[in-house]
Amino acid sequence: MADGTAHKHWWQQLTSPSGSSLPLSVIERVSWYEHQVKKQRRGNHALEATTVVLAAGIPAAAALGAPTAVTAVLGALVAILAGLRQLLRPGENWIRSSGTLIALQRETVLWSAGNAPYDGQRPDAALVENVEALVADEAMRWADQRSARRTNADAEPQSA
Repeated sequence: MADGTAHKHWWQQLTSPSGSSLPLSVIERVSWYEHQVKKQRRGNHALEATTVVLAAGIPAAAALGAPTAVTAVLGALVAILAGLRQLLRPGENWIRSSGTLIALQRETVLWSAGNAPYDGQRPDAALVENVEALVADEAMRWADQRSARRTNADAEPQSA
């Protein structure tokens, strides 16, 4: 910022009813997800936009009388990008990470308000436990997605 202070997100300014700040591990997790969501959104949009532009270039190049090699290369690039989209699944990763980020932020708000399950004797410990459970769940969904793709690829018939 202009005054030299670091930018704080709204959730970083939350405090518990007793006045304690968010646990450091929670700050680190939410910050990581915020960064990943932005990165995944940008990557997904860049991949999709590049694919659309190159695909639109194929008929334009043909109509303008470009050599066949130009249209072939444009088509090959579109096929490569489509393969990368299928392999990397940036849109799915972005949506899954966004859902986890929202769930993490929800937990911080519940904690700051002293709502259940953060109205007991150890609200900070409960917050850390719930945040780690959400992160573990997201990691398992990511692993399941990866293994499902691998299983589906293995099940496809091989050409002889």
